[in-house]
Amino acid sequence: MSAAGGRVTASSGVSLGDGARNQEATCWTGNLDERVSEEMLWELFLQVGPVTSVYLPKDRVTGTHQGYGFVEFRTEEDADYVRCRAPPGAQRSHP
Repeated sequence: MSAAGGRVTASSGVSLGDGARNQEATCWTGNLDERVSEEMLWELFLQVGPVTSVYLPKDRVTGTHQGYGFVEFRTEEDADYVRCRAPPGAQRSHP
């Protein structure tokens, strides 16, 4: 895994294409402690499915994340599997 512009992505064997994200394969997770990092979320969610990227939006002034993030999985089925087993707060990234 590698950090790319504030985003943690898979660095071996996974093609992320032209930067487009698959919203159907992305979970939103919230209520995150300020000490949570992208690497921590990667390791946590990797236990239940193949992760391709993790993104924690950062506050422009403080540089800290805003208490929520996005975890993208390899396929929609992987994300659905995770949603069935994840703690409350993990959900699809779009309505």
